Amino acid sequence: MSFRFNFSKGDESQHPTEATDCKSRDIVTEVCEEDDNAPCEIVPLSIPRVPSIMVDAIYYNSGRLWKRQMDDVQFQLAQEDSMDGSSSSAVEQVITSDGSVKDVIRGVYEGGLKTWECSLDLLEYLAEHGASLGCSAKNLHVLELGCGTGLPSLHVLKNMPNASVCMQDYNRDVIELITIPNVLANTALIPDSHTTGDSMHSSNNTEACEIDIDYRRTKVLFGANIDKTVGQRELPELTASEAEKANTLLLRSTNIAQRCEFISGDWAKIESTMRNQGREHAFDLILTSETIYDTTSYKKLHDLLACMLARPVSNSSADDFSVPAVLVAAKSIYFGLTGSVLTFVQYVQKCGIFHIESVWQSRDSMSREILRMTWKDKTKR
Repeated sequence: MSFRFNFSKGDESQHPTEATDCKSRDIVTEVCEEDDNAPCEIVPLSIPRVPSIMVDAIYYNSGRLWKRQMDDVQFQLAQEDSMDGSSSSAVEQVITSDGSVKDVIRGVYEGGLKTWECSLDLLEYLAEHGASLGCSAKNLHVLELGCGTGLPSLHVLKNMPNASVCMQDYNRDVIELITIPNVLANTALIPDSHTTGDSMHSSNNTEACEIDIDYRRTKVLFGANIDKTVGQRELPELTASEAEKANTLLLRSTNIAQRCEFISGDWAKIESTMRNQGREHAFDLILTSETIYDTTSYKKLHDLLACMLARPVSNSSADDFSVPAVLVAAKSIYFGLTGSVLTFVQYVQKCGIFHIESVWQSRDSMSREILRMTWKDKTKR
């Protein structure tokens, strides 16, 4: 199937709760001899073929987001393997025997299963500065590169009703197992303590929930009377066609399918596809975090940004934060690796296409920054 984007141009106030897979350390990479040019693929939005999913709450200054537990992903993979007798997921290659997840295996996996600390920085920054970034604009198109768990995009979807979002990760498996479930858990399948079947757990100022998807499927097919006639754990077993119909109805209950697009693959492949389809300059805001740790990826990233970022509007100026922009969240230094904020800034300046500046810096022991990139050439689109 050929790839095409569907977008057309035209109460808590505390630091985010860091889940067990949120990493504030350096990235450990492994090298694989496999081809590192994963094909550009569109990943359809669909509800996972599981009876339920387990999610944790992430708190930040604009409220709460839900994120799928890694243990739940591993349980799904184990169930699928036991059914077909084989291991088909590339993600399984990064899960170790003790259940932990490797950081990066170049050419196989780019760290998308983990919530890295800089994505939390970007989440907080968006929550605080979204209005000045033009995020309240009508028909705002947002792209997140290397999205993984996708927390910044989830904030956009939840708080900016006029925005549409495209979420990209190197691994299709990451999109299907983590990104899409996270989107659903914050939209069509939001946890609800009043929903029969959903099991909420609170401890140590954190929350977790088992979202009962089977109950929702049954209810959307058989109506509200199911609460009176069927016990919580006595749901009728749905046929495959009934489950598929129920999933379709659940997705139609919100407009999330019209606001989201998912794509996997190598950045160079994506850029080539976009240019071949005449789809350049489609996004007003591009987000990315923890993607500049390796200098060998700079050209691909820079070229894709130059391809995707919208041209300035007629009333924009260099000091106007509503102009099309890229936000890059990263650690100042990646010890043992080639990339850093300094080397990336130098690369961007050498290319001469974008203006780049630091708009935020951390105040703790692990130095982190958020960079803003805008066009040097203010030629109007």
